[in-house]
Amino acid sequence: MPILYEDTFKKTQGSKQFALTKDTEMSVTVTLAAGKGVITLAEAVDATNTLVKLTKAYPGQKIKAHVRITNNGDDDYVWYTVKDKDTGVIIDQPYGTSVYQKSGTFMDRLGADLTMPNKNWNWLIEAGHGTP
Repeated sequence: MPILYEDTFKKTQGSKQFALTKDTEMSVTVTLAAGKGVITLAEAVDATNTLVKLTKAYPGQKIKAHVRITNNGDDDYVWYTVKDKDTGVIIDQPYGTSVYQKSGTFMDRLGADLTMPNKNWNWLIEAGHGTP
């Protein structure tokens, strides 16, 4: 026997109608878009001739970090930082982190010349996505 509108809600209509009954449903998921910053190159270069890759430098010598980042995700802000691995301090960059809104690959060198200390200098280069 069908369920009638007037039986269910105790209201009368001009004509008899059936009560609302859900027969099916569907859900939709929208995935969060995100970039994925991937380091493809990280090296030290001579500050006066950035084509010269360095593996050794003298104390007081001016050097730069040379970094290549690829965004392997969606169009998003991707970033990188260069840190002193021993102390955790971010090495001189404007605002501490270089940020790019791109897809694809980009290359960068730290803007400031870095001065080689009187010890081995261990760098940690990190890349990611989002606005720092």
